[in-house]
Amino acid sequence: MTGPTRHLRSGISGAILYALAAAGLILSQHAMVALAFRALGAPLAIDDHFWLFPMRQLAMLPDISPLVAVGGFAFCLAISAALVRLSLRRAERLDRGFALALTTMVPTLQIVAALALVLLWPRRADAMPERVGDPAPPHQLAIGVLAGMALIVAAVAVSALTMGAYGWGLFVATPFLVGLITGFIVNYGHGRSAAETLSAVAAAGMLGTMALLMLALEGLMCVIVILPLAAGLAIIGGVIGRAAAKRFVDPARPFYGVALLPLVFLLDAAMPPELPIATHASTVIDAPAAIVWDSLTADRPVAEPPGLVGTAGLAYPVASRLAGEGAGAYRHGVFSTGTAEERITVWRPARTLAFRVVRQPPAMEEMSPYRKLKTPHLTGYFDTGETRFDLAPLAGGRTRLTVRADHVLRIDPVLYWGPIARWAIGQNVGRVLTTYAEMPSAAP
Repeated sequence: MTGPTRHLRSGISGAILYALAAAGLILSQHAMVALAFRALGAPLAIDDHFWLFPMRQLAMLPDISPLVAVGGFAFCLAISAALVRLSLRRAERLDRGFALALTTMVPTLQIVAALALVLLWPRRADAMPERVGDPAPPHQLAIGVLAGMALIVAAVAVSALTMGAYGWGLFVATPFLVGLITGFIVNYGHGRSAAETLSAVAAAGMLGTMALLMLALEGLMCVIVILPLAAGLAIIGGVIGRAAAKRFVDPARPFYGVALLPLVFLLDAAMPPELPIATHASTVIDAPAAIVWDSLTADRPVAEPPGLVGTAGLAYPVASRLAGEGAGAYRHGVFSTGTAEERITVWRPARTLAFRVVRQPPAMEEMSPYRKLKTPHLTGYFDTGETRFDLAPLAGGRTRLTVRADHVLRIDPVLYWGPIARWAIGQNVGRVLTTYAEMPSAAP
């Protein structure tokens, strides 16, 4: 048998074996979801979304147990790890495609990456580049990236989904440990440059983020908002991990922090912060107080565009509607994410209108491949208390309209999230004041 013929047969047989094994691993996720639906007695829609996003159906089940959800995510992570290992072997035989092998970590994208690896052809021995020295094995880089990605997904699944904890463990300790562990693994025994190390840390973060999106654990906007803090901490961790690997530190020591993470999550869940945010703003309207009151209590939309708040997916007021008059009556505040039920607490015509939120809609709407996410932080971690409008008559038939709004933020670190929350509240309050000031009925 000639060399080219042997090379052709070897390439075809390798592609077929890899395709069968990769297909079996990928389809096992669909089988897991189908079995979970059968065990729960729920109907399963076998459609395009099921084949592309097998975790979608499981994540969207109403009142799904956190243990079932976490078990499903853990199964998908195990499949991703097995698929990466299989794909790295394929890439080593091809002497190419290592980036594709890493991409098989991510659900949904793993379908495209595995297909590309099937179609790739192995390099001929005489075409392979000459290797100099003892380079770091590619699989070591993949293991480091996979470890960082797995830690991201596991931390979100345990802290957010299971414990409902959004705090120091998730937003500070986790990104630092991702950088530390990835930096340590990719450098241990085979030193890499700082640029290569940080590239591996970035790859772990990027693939971990994509996995969160595909597993319906988080939305894109939350990831973007936390990115500056997480990226900085991951870089610091990567630098420290690289330095520790160069000094041949005990390989177990960088992983001690991971063992402590659940304890930090428990502390975050047991002692959530309570940051009160009081907002105060006012505007002068060229109209008497009685006309401003009529505008304030009318069923009118908030005409001002939401701006960056709307782009970020944060909830913003759309309209309001009164259901009755006087203290004790209800007011319906329509937001971009749903309707808030509000009870009137103070009703003084042409002087004061105050109301307290009884039931509020989600704080934001996530950007995701899924129609709707049920991540815990959308409700209960940012609450609105009382909102109060005071009207003060001024000379010349004008009126000063003042709004005071109370909110509570329950996400750590408050030094990071607090300014973001205050900015969003200020933008929404400004829109409301501008809308009332520009109402046609407010003209003298």
